[in-house]
Amino acid sequence: MWLWGVLMMALFVVLIVWLVRARTGSAGPEQSKTVEPKEQARGILAERLAKGELSTEEYRERLDALR
Repeated sequence: MWLWGVLMMALFVVLIVWLVRARTGSAGPEQSKTVEPKEQARGILAERLAKGELSTEEYRERLDALR
């Protein structure tokens, strides 16, 4: 009889975890979004341009080199 109670509690815990994950959209690390290297490089270039580390010409040259 006590085994049935433990199994039911485990089932409820699994159900609650599943519902929370379904509502929040977090499915775990296997479905994490990956950023392509070119997109990541473009982002870094844009940040450096915004910080003033690159001139507009340097930014455009390096962006063309990525293509």
